[in-house]
Amino acid sequence: MDSDSLRPFEYTRVGDFYYTFTSRDGIPYNIYFIPLQDVYPEFINTYSFSIEAEDTRPHPIDRRIALTIVDILKHFFENDENAMVMVCDSHDGRQQKRRNLFDRWFSLYNDGTLDMVNASKCEKDYELFMTLYYKHTNPYKAQLLRAFNSLLSLDLYEIAL
Repeated sequence: MDSDSLRPFEYTRVGDFYYTFTSRDGIPYNIYFIPLQDVYPEFINTYSFSIEAEDTRPHPIDRRIALTIVDILKHFFENDENAMVMVCDSHDGRQQKRRNLFDRWFSLYNDGTLDMVNASKCEKDYELFMTLYYKHTNPYKAQLLRAFNSLLSLDLYEIAL
């Protein structure tokens, strides 16, 4: 087995919470975290998480993409106070596949220090899956869980945009 297949791709930190890398197939990816606290003050040190490929070509399965994203997330969670909300919306009909992928990555790569809480909301025009990730040692854990649960009473479609 090629030893490169066991390592993340090299990535560039463009800003505090913005990273880029290119897959072996030449597809550029942007990974970024957007602070939720600006909109929802109860979400202390909590960020929405996004992965965007800059190319519309099919994205071949590549374990190194997962390893790269996991490595970026490990750095993000080095701060015990950081938490992350991932929203999978139904804009392309692949929300369940994305959620399953992240659930699988969580099972494979979580070193036991993170917890996650899944939630979903289905309306006639859209379906959203949300997951809150945080460290066991996060001092704001109780507040984060209350804030996350309160999102379910909001129009979640607006959050995903």
